[in-house]
This record gives sequence, C-alpha cells and structure tokens, in this order.
Amino acid sequence: MVNRIVTASVLALCALVPAVPAQADGPGRMPQVAGRRLVSAYAALHYDTSVQLRDGRGAGRHVLWPAGWKVCAQQPAAGTPLQGRRVTLTVVKRKESCP
Repeated sequence: MVNRIVTASVLALCALVPAVPAQADGPGRMPQVAGRRLVSAYAALHYDTSVQLRDGRGAGRHVLWPAGWKVCAQQPAAGTPLQGRRVTLTVVKRKESCP
C-alpha cells in the first residue's frame, strides 16, 4: 500500500516537471528537425515558436494527425537564431518519400 502511494506521488511529481525542449544548437536557435517525424520536430522546438506546415507534395493537404507525418525540409536552417522568426516545415506522410 505504501509503495503504491509513493509510486503515485513520484509519477505525479514527474508530470509537473516541465519538459525541456531539445535545442540542438543552443537556446533560441533552430534545431535540426528535417528527417524527423513531425511530433519529434514539434518537441524539439520551443513552445512559443510559430510553426507553419507546407505539404511537400504540393497538394495543399492539411496535417490532422501529426504522428502520421515526417519533416522533409525546414526553414530557417539549423543553428539560425529563432527570436521572432516563423518556422516553415515541409512535410509528407510518413510512408511517402521526400521530394
């Protein structure tokens, strides 16, 4: 009984600790996300980064389920300062090849 309470408490505390985004090139810089799944790319970007998605097939498709997509290209390039910049990710469905 005590072990269950301790385990539940530890899990609750872990949920409260904010996740630190993976910043490949230091804080405030664009990480390398091309080649990653879209969910992983989102996780690598800071929460307040403005992200625009572009269909890599040119069909104007909308991403409704990010887990089913991957990033083919990114703008700006990795290492570029992000402060106030919009990020554009060119994406295709995971089973498709990048253009």
